[in-house]
Amino acid sequence: MSIRETFSRRGAAPAPLAVDFPFSATRDSVGLRTPRALCRDLIALNSTHCLLQIQPFNQEGATHRTHTPCRMADETTADCLFERLRVHQQRAPDSTEVARAITSRINSRLTSHDKHVRQSTLDKLWNKQSGAIQMLLSILENTRDTATSTYITSILREVLCLKQGKGKKSSEVPSSNKKKENKKAGKENKAPLVKKVNNLARQQCAQHFISLNGSQSVLRTLIATHGKRDGNVGTELMLQDLVWILASLAPRDPKFAMKVKMLGCVRTIHLILKGHFTDNKLIFPLLVIMKQLAKNVVTTSILIRDGVIATYERVLVSLGFIPTARLRLCLDAIDYFSKNKVCCMQIVKTGLSSVLLRVFDRWDRYEGRMRLKICAHILQTLQHLCNIKAGRRALCTKKHVQTLHRFCSQCPDEPEFDGLLARVCSVITLCLKHQALPVPASSPASFNLSPILKGTNTSWPCHEDEEDAANSDSKTFNSDLDDDEPDTDVEADEFPDIDFDEEVKTDANDEDKVHTKSGDSLQNALWINPNERDLEDLKKYFIYFKEFGSYNKQIRLVKSRSNSRGSILEDFLTSQAGSNKNVPSLNLSLTAVLGNTDYDSIMGSSQATSFLQGFHRIHESASTTSCSSLKIHKDISKYSSFAVVYSTISSRVRSVIPFVKVAYPDMMGGQSYNQPEPLNKMERSACRIKLLSCVDRAINPEAYMNEVVYDLDQLCSSNVINTNTDTTSQKSSDSLFLTNNDEQEITKVNCFSSRLSFESRFESGNLRKAIQIGPREYELILMPDVNSNKRHQWFYFEVRNMQSGRPYTFNIVNCEKSDSQFNFGMKPVMYSVKEAVMGKPGWVRAGSDICYYRNSYHYANQKNHNKCYLTVTFNIEFPHSNDVCYLAYHYPFTYSMMMTRIWQWSLQMPSGAYLRAEPLCYSLNNNEVPLLTITAEDTSTNPIVDREIIFLTARVHPGESNASWVMDGTLEYLLGASTAATALRAKYVFKIVPMLNVEGVINGCHRCGLTNEDLNRRWCKPSPVLHPSIYHTKGLIEYLVRVWKKPPLVYCDYHGHSRKKNVFFYGCAGAESWCSNDRLVQDEPVKYLMLPALMHRISPAFALGSCSFRVERERESTARVTVWRHLGVTRSYTMEASFCGFDRGPFKGFHLNSQHLQSVGSDFCEALNGLNDIVTNVDIQLTKDLNGNIIDINLTSAGISSEVAVDSEAGSGSDSVLKTDSDEDFD
Repeated sequence: MSIRETFSRRGAAPAPLAVDFPFSATRDSVGLRTPRALCRDLIALNSTHCLLQIQPFNQEGATHRTHTPCRMADETTADCLFERLRVHQQRAPDSTEVARAITSRINSRLTSHDKHVRQSTLDKLWNKQSGAIQMLLSILENTRDTATSTYITSILREVLCLKQGKGKKSSEVPSSNKKKENKKAGKENKAPLVKKVNNLARQQCAQHFISLNGSQSVLRTLIATHGKRDGNVGTELMLQDLVWILASLAPRDPKFAMKVKMLGCVRTIHLILKGHFTDNKLIFPLLVIMKQLAKNVVTTSILIRDGVIATYERVLVSLGFIPTARLRLCLDAIDYFSKNKVCCMQIVKTGLSSVLLRVFDRWDRYEGRMRLKICAHILQTLQHLCNIKAGRRALCTKKHVQTLHRFCSQCPDEPEFDGLLARVCSVITLCLKHQALPVPASSPASFNLSPILKGTNTSWPCHEDEEDAANSDSKTFNSDLDDDEPDTDVEADEFPDIDFDEEVKTDANDEDKVHTKSGDSLQNALWINPNERDLEDLKKYFIYFKEFGSYNKQIRLVKSRSNSRGSILEDFLTSQAGSNKNVPSLNLSLTAVLGNTDYDSIMGSSQATSFLQGFHRIHESASTTSCSSLKIHKDISKYSSFAVVYSTISSRVRSVIPFVKVAYPDMMGGQSYNQPEPLNKMERSACRIKLLSCVDRAINPEAYMNEVVYDLDQLCSSNVINTNTDTTSQKSSDSLFLTNNDEQEITKVNCFSSRLSFESRFESGNLRKAIQIGPREYELILMPDVNSNKRHQWFYFEVRNMQSGRPYTFNIVNCEKSDSQFNFGMKPVMYSVKEAVMGKPGWVRAGSDICYYRNSYHYANQKNHNKCYLTVTFNIEFPHSNDVCYLAYHYPFTYSMMMTRIWQWSLQMPSGAYLRAEPLCYSLNNNEVPLLTITAEDTSTNPIVDREIIFLTARVHPGESNASWVMDGTLEYLLGASTAATALRAKYVFKIVPMLNVEGVINGCHRCGLTNEDLNRRWCKPSPVLHPSIYHTKGLIEYLVRVWKKPPLVYCDYHGHSRKKNVFFYGCAGAESWCSNDRLVQDEPVKYLMLPALMHRISPAFALGSCSFRVERERESTARVTVWRHLGVTRSYTMEASFCGFDRGPFKGFHLNSQHLQSVGSDFCEALNGLNDIVTNVDIQLTKDLNGNIIDINLTSAGISSEVAVDSEAGSGSDSVLKTDSDEDFD
């Protein structure tokens, strides 16, 4: 309580405010009115006798106050004070004495012992409408008076900073203290609520302060204050206040590091840390600031050159090994610094790595979560040190390895320590001698593109996808070596058990990359202003729209619809007729001739071969009825069984590595067992044993068996296969009819072999090598994508010679993704031939002791030689001895199965349905890419030309077989005889490309085809030579937009997702686009939200809360964004289906099976059926949670309100610990 207030309450006449307490401006403090300072002021006024009259005591000795009048008078005084501050700013901003007096008075109120005075003053300062913070900032920037600056910094510290206590050890609370706390709990119920309100107000005030450029003002004041170095106590105290203010702003200001750099304050802060690393009052805020600077690459480089590592070594030694927040912050910053390789070298040279290991060796002396945080920061730093040779050499000493191994043997069997154990094992394996995969550097799956590229202007290899595997999760496989985490408050819980990955780089050709500084200037980029196809090039696509009538009829329809003098197509045909009078019609074009030519005659013709180099070969069938004109169906009897047709088609498929058989599950239809299968519950103890066994095998490889039982490289070389000289040799020989004899094999007498037998030379198969390392344990190595040495995820192989009742362990050791759904409940799938013969056909989820971890095998290529692969391991108990079983990543759906299904549907057409199956183009290895047209027959009352068009595609990524199962459900529904299917066919014309990447599917690839390129990153500018399926699919849509003048109503690309559960959509909303120009255009949410809302109502597998409508720069070359931006299709979607299962809805806790996926496809059709039934005047209101997930949709139409509730459980997002906001995560 100030003296002026005391006099006022006692009835004395107060002095005028203008001359209020001149001594306050000359005291030797920064405004902390301690009792000693108050007494000193009283003595100076010779008013010591007033002290006896300030607070009279009653008989009980308690202080007597009349609260209400005093508080009212105090609030009036505060209002007058801030009003005077405002008047001062307006009329006399240069008056130093007035500014000093006002700021002194505000500071004295903030440091008062009266809680009400302090709280009311804080409330005034926190209130944005008062403008007090802005006025104080203005005074701070303009004043040259040291005392005024001191008062303002003291005020800002009180306003922005929490009261800091001493760092506490993370130890258990004694029982006596617990009892005392329980007794006091009843008296302090209101305190936590007040603290929460104040903390929230401080956070809001800090954000407001940052928006006023307060960070820059404080930094400039810090530079000026530190430059004085006059040894004055007041200057030192002011420096403390400034550092604490910056510590409160740094975690909340996303551009803090760049502001520090722009103002040249990086070295200043480092100098302050050097001079005060033993100062208990400053070390904590300085460490907070340095942590934020360590997160920025630019400021990190400056600090490293300035010798920050040597400074941190001294800081760490001075802090000792006591587990406090200071130690955690110090280790956290070192973790960030160590991402820089130069910094890693300095850590080794200064001996900081040994200090870190000494701290880590005392892990068992720490308690609680602080132990986990400290150990995790140290281990992440050690992982970064392993990226350089000197770091590995420093850690590979006997003493250091013993320290790490001792942790492995003594690590508590508790879930929170599993992450630490995995990191320790990773450090040990990284430190060991590099161990390459026991396979040749080049894969046997190579395809020679030179004959195809000969005579063209196309070059290969193109610029390969920057992001390894460009996976649908936007993640790199080595993320835990480059961790990052979002800026958070220093008081927040920052346990670094979450791995944050590197930023995803844009996947595009070199010519597609545009290096610009601003998003607005990217309008000249290729993805914003693409090069449109010539109309002469587009005109040939009219042969795929025969349902609209003859060519002349299409011209007349376009002309009448556009109400123009003539159509583009008509003008083009007229000009062509004048120049080519000898050509009677376009039916005599080369494309039509090729339509009646066999495979061998095409490949044998030099003219056809040269034409194929452009891959403009388009098939035209002479028939206009609903049937299949695919050549792979030629001469197949309509009375043949599914198995015979499948074997016939599979024998005609061209592959890179010749097939030796047909897989039994695919030949029988490939359906899954239609029973609920719960998600796997991870057995922690089993996973720990496997992880430690992996480390032991890396340290002592001679203690394990090492017998090769399957080697695809050797099989290919022994057969003298030359796949690079002639493309005709890449076809499975026509004379070799592929069959399957598994049913005969299982009837043979049991041989009880000591080892399993493997095979993967069938369609979509993937297994490169199998090595027996134990009596019933095998290491498996997967094939990379064709013409690549990476992208390993999909597997599909056959196993035989097993014994029942005994667990076999399979370790797939060359996985690349940093995390997998195998860690979150997913099981591989198994198919037993004996079970199928006994009447229980179907794929089942199988496996136990499933886990996913990093192993000791290093990448072979020089660029990534410091990175290690990961292992997915599982145990399988086979149900029968002497069985033939198949194991796969997911339910396979091969190219031959798709072609067999199309053949079936073409023979079983319901009445009034229209189906045309034709090849859109041919792949690089001369396999057909089918195009399906589905609708109802043309009638006078419902002409086909008036119907909307739905365009669907799938399987651009060959490893996403679940996308084909969803497409299978869609086609089954569309070609069914139900009333709803009949109505859907009558309403729409469906154009469907069910498999875009046929070569990748045939050859068992995970992500790419034969060109080692992600085809879903080539939609912006596809090559007609290298990407024919993408080029012609985009050409079809572009024809509809530019020539037919009727864009598709809906475009949807079917995908699979390896990190999330459930089924969901990704769409495109201009309001959520990375490009500012998109956000300026009026958005119509009802258009792109209606279909997801209908799917949520209809499909129990659909999760609306997982949907996203962001348009990210990295996705500009995907199908979804290209069709939305370049071709103007508002309802452009990617439908993602999980490989794993469900974490919400009626199927929560269970795996997805093939029936679920087919049901999703049929549910999508039902949603399309209801799309146009919704009236046009519909208003949609979204409700989102703090993470941006949709939790509620409210549909309002003509006074009728309908609400779509969304299950917003916590598990609806990505299960992966690598949670990212750049989710793609997708496409």
